[in-house]
Amino acid sequence: MLKLMYITNQPEIARIAEACSVDRIFVDLEVLGKEERQAGMNTVKSRHTPEDVSAVRSAISKAQLLVRVNPLHEGSPAEIDDVIARGADIVMLPMFRTAEDARTFVSLVGGRAKAMLLLENKEAEANIDQILAVEGIDEIHIGLNDLHLSHGMDFMFQPLANGQVDRLADKIRQKGIPFGFGGIARLDEGLLPARFVIAEHHRLGSQMAILSRSFYDAWLRQEEDEIRKVFQYGVQEIREYEERLCRKDAEYFRRNHQTVAELVEKIAAEIREKKRMQKRIAQPRAVAVEQLDYATLEAIGNSYGETFYLLNSDRFAANYRELHGAFARRYPKFAIAYSYKTNYVPALCKRLHELGGYAEVVSHMEWEIARRCGVPAEKVIFNGPWKQPEAVEQLLLAGGTVNVDSLTELPLLEAIAARNPEVKLHIGIRVNFDIGDGVISRFGVDADSELPTVLAFLSAHPGMELTSLQCHFATRRLDTWRPRAEGMLALIRKHGLTPAMVDLGGGLFGKMHDSLKAQFNSPIPTYEEYAEAAAEPFAAFYRNVPEAQRPLLLIEPGSALSGDVMHFACKVQSIKQIRGQAIATVLGSVYNINPTLNGKNPPLTVLHCGNETAAYNGLWVGGFTCIESDYLYKGYTGPLAKGDYLLFGNVGSYSVVLKPPFILPNFAVVDMAGGQTRQVKRPEVFEDLFATYSF
Repeated sequence: MLKLMYITNQPEIARIAEACSVDRIFVDLEVLGKEERQAGMNTVKSRHTPEDVSAVRSAISKAQLLVRVNPLHEGSPAEIDDVIARGADIVMLPMFRTAEDARTFVSLVGGRAKAMLLLENKEAEANIDQILAVEGIDEIHIGLNDLHLSHGMDFMFQPLANGQVDRLADKIRQKGIPFGFGGIARLDEGLLPARFVIAEHHRLGSQMAILSRSFYDAWLRQEEDEIRKVFQYGVQEIREYEERLCRKDAEYFRRNHQTVAELVEKIAAEIREKKRMQKRIAQPRAVAVEQLDYATLEAIGNSYGETFYLLNSDRFAANYRELHGAFARRYPKFAIAYSYKTNYVPALCKRLHELGGYAEVVSHMEWEIARRCGVPAEKVIFNGPWKQPEAVEQLLLAGGTVNVDSLTELPLLEAIAARNPEVKLHIGIRVNFDIGDGVISRFGVDADSELPTVLAFLSAHPGMELTSLQCHFATRRLDTWRPRAEGMLALIRKHGLTPAMVDLGGGLFGKMHDSLKAQFNSPIPTYEEYAEAAAEPFAAFYRNVPEAQRPLLLIEPGSALSGDVMHFACKVQSIKQIRGQAIATVLGSVYNINPTLNGKNPPLTVLHCGNETAAYNGLWVGGFTCIESDYLYKGYTGPLAKGDYLLFGNVGSYSVVLKPPFILPNFAVVDMAGGQTRQVKRPEVFEDLFATYSF
């Protein structure tokens, strides 16, 4: 089993990681030369201190403490003495190049701790035979990030794919020195999913790997229980996978390496194309985001435009993991199909795919988004009361699932099946039944009068199979979720159905600020409460059925994942009094944040620019449009000045996708994942809106 290492200077996270069987806690003191080598890259550039070494040492008892010091310099003897005195079990030297560097480092450590070399440049690679002749080297880690940079490569795993790591591993193994390489994310996450990389570790005899920032990003600042869940489930997934790998033969690892080589070449080509495009289009300057204060928003505004959406795709991923965990703990055969229509910013759709989720689409456009984000057709579910025939055929022939919403869709399916007799079409049925919410929904086939007709139709066409039974109800009320689950199970029992998937649709509240919760007339349920209501009936119903024969349980959340992952930032342009009512005007509109016009005030944070403020009681915030009712917020009480930034929260649902092109094009969307901004949608311009018009 691999020794797993996690980089942190936070004692509370170190304790959690240790309790979840992380073998080594890694404090990173390296700063010399790192900024220059990795400039502009989305990599971890730690700002740990010697005091952090002591703090982490005090927090852990079972895990080993690994400290990376700076490359050899005049202060190295004192630095190495200090970290050993503070309790380092292992000292790592980065950026060495020669056997003499290695010999000096081993001498400075002097056997008081393990001496680990971080091999991460082409000079050290070229000198590997002489370096391995140095006595006293305890371990070697191959750093793929800087190694690929030193060779001018595009993707950090290219040295693994092209045989460089193989050659180094062979030489290191012959000397009997334990070694490792690179970092890994959660099992099915990362540009190159971790399961492929872990298999390479086992093929090469590697003994250690770093848990990367994408395994758990401490910047998220989650509650301890949530951090614990990430480590507990993530490490458990890795260990269970490693146990399975121990039973694989050499042919399995040969095929895995071939897959790695193919994936790496594809990713590297995409990176090269992206670099080529970036040279053609001037990119805004990235901004470091440590906290959302006025200076940070001003810097972002200077780079991307004064008004912007601020996205946190890391929070989106955290929401996904939490929601998935709540359901999967009760009914393990579970998956999430994200509702693209809620927020189809490709950065979110792609992140969802990387997390292992499905795509729920309602148009050809959204199916194309999924395709471009790399989602395989098998993980796409097509819903909606009207579907473009060509999109239906395209998706079905590719292996996706189309849910029948009306009897009028049956002739189209029949024609597709007749034209393609060699293809098995995956058909779902959206059913409509009473759940006691007082709403007669217009979507789906009636469970009593129409469902038997659709089932008979499928039975009469051997080229089709019932893949999914689906329902969706717009209400988000918790008390409607058990009735929908029990209603679906009743239909399965009544008709003797064995669908591969049972899909309960969406309609869940997500995370929101207390000020927004207070505007609803009932409590906002948690993910756990939804899971208890919906997943437990399935666990009970299929208790005595082997897992392989149970259906995959799906839900289709939108707002529950994306609602709290976006803010909208805009500046106060003016403040005036109209017959005693204070009104501020901003460069933004209610249509930017609340195009459904539900009348609720979003969470609001005011970040002051330093201009002279006045105190207001009940101020209204109006938009830039010429619509009288365009108010983003009513009833603000507190200080305000022209030039202040207003930051509206919980604007991730429907805002970008429903905002009309009225008066002004839409603004940029900036992702702050990992603490560094990245433009995922540039501001719209005239040509974006009028390319389809004739002048």
